[in-house]
Amino acid sequence: MVPTGFARLYVQGSGRTICPKMSNISDGQLNPESMEMASEQGANSSGASSVGERSAGWWDDDAGTDLLLAIDSSSRTGSLAVLRGQYVLAEASWTATGPGGALHLGYAELLLQSHGYRVADLKAVAVAIGPGSFTGIRAGLSLGQGLASALDVPLVGISTLEALAWQLGCTAKSGDFICAVVSAGRGLVHLGLSEVTGSGSFVHRPPLTVTADELCASVAAIPNECVIVGGEIEPDLARQIVAARPGLTVANPVTGQRRAAYVAMAGLALLRARSGAENPGPESVQPVYLNRENPGRATTSGWSGER
Repeated sequence: MVPTGFARLYVQGSGRTICPKMSNISDGQLNPESMEMASEQGANSSGASSVGERSAGWWDDDAGTDLLLAIDSSSRTGSLAVLRGQYVLAEASWTATGPGGALHLGYAELLLQSHGYRVADLKAVAVAIGPGSFTGIRAGLSLGQGLASALDVPLVGISTLEALAWQLGCTAKSGDFICAVVSAGRGLVHLGLSEVTGSGSFVHRPPLTVTADELCASVAAIPNECVIVGGEIEPDLARQIVAARPGLTVANPVTGQRRAAYVAMAGLALLRARSGAENPGPESVQPVYLNRENPGRATTSGWSGER
């Protein structure tokens, strides 16, 4: 489910929508014969994919000076970040034995206190809403909703896979393809497929829950020359991916470790897109759960949650 009030805007841009042919993806794999894309302006009908605009010059970007806390506890990878405008004041990431790394408010308080701030100084909260672990997603979302309600500040929800795609592809060039991977347990992974366009934006296809073999088949079917794969990938899976598609890049564990700072930057862009409009309440931000029977859906990039 794509929640009301959720958008797919990253760092810059007016929310241009790109619509992929839905035949691109079948049974967990891409169809290389139908990768053509059609674009249009503004909100689109059901089946539209989302776009994340990247800044052409961040130094000209007025992101303000308000404090924002970003939360990601979607899986065994946990991360928190505090940004003042677009500058990271403090960030912590970890890998735990349980979902979300036993995330709690004390971690956020420590990050804020390290720069002389209190929780009460926050002006917005951004949270990764999945896909990932049921328990981890709920933990992060509950913390975000609780803070936003108590402080009466906006809460924005960001796709875990799309934030990871932006992280992996932040220096990618036009035509590069990003494959973001988050563990789904029981031998499955959540897969997000994103293409970098000529304007420096990302075209995000509907996320999938796939087996290792299906992941490799999907990657092998991508016609783009440069393919970057990253996220929660064990060594055996990395070897299998490289064997299926020689020449691609599998990000190492450091590069692929999810960072909440990218959730924060996506949240900043969404808040700017809402400028002058009323922010939906924290309860409007809902988790995204995926499984084999419930694949993801593409959305438009309109912040009002149009689909």
